[in-house]
Amino acid sequence: MKKIDENEKKILKELVRNPRQSDNQLAKRTGIPLKTVNRKRKLMEKHGILNYITWVDNGPSGTGEFSLPQMFIVKLQHGITRKKLTESLLGSNFTETDIKHTVISYVGEIDGHVCLIIVYASRQDTDILEIFNAELVPKLKGLLGQDCIHSVQSIQLTTPISLMHNYLPLVNMENGTIRQSWPGHLIYVG
Repeated sequence: MKKIDENEKKILKELVRNPRQSDNQLAKRTGIPLKTVNRKRKLMEKHGILNYITWVDNGPSGTGEFSLPQMFIVKLQHGITRKKLTESLLGSNFTETDIKHTVISYVGEIDGHVCLIIVYASRQDTDILEIFNAELVPKLKGLLGQDCIHSVQSIQLTTPISLMHNYLPLVNMENGTIRQSWPGHLIYVG
């Protein structure tokens, strides 16, 4: 774990606001010398503090390719550990279906049971249940045993409120970045 200094916080806040900024733009906006910005950015990337992703909205408000996402909470039987689930999933072959339809997934815990939380999206709501039953359930049973699933909950997700602490799609996003008028003190970087 690395503590973030004040200059790094300034750089990170600007990158959260607009990750497409060059080091020259960052230096200008933060008042930090260009060489320092460049060095600190590279170090934060190297240490895994700073990562870049592109979010493509394939939902109804974006490309429209997918319907509303659905979250499944798969509660596993006692005796299945986080480590066993994580290693089994990461060691398995990822399919095109996994990549195309999985929005996000986590390993978690419910009432003393390890669980897999997975959000799927597809063109039609009815496809999501088919993907779950035809792809995920057999995969889990193959990796962890036929009786590995204790119970399943399914939740239809409708409106995204916030993403990764800072992104409020209905409030502070404009043209793919956080609006310039959004107050800096409302950008969290740690």
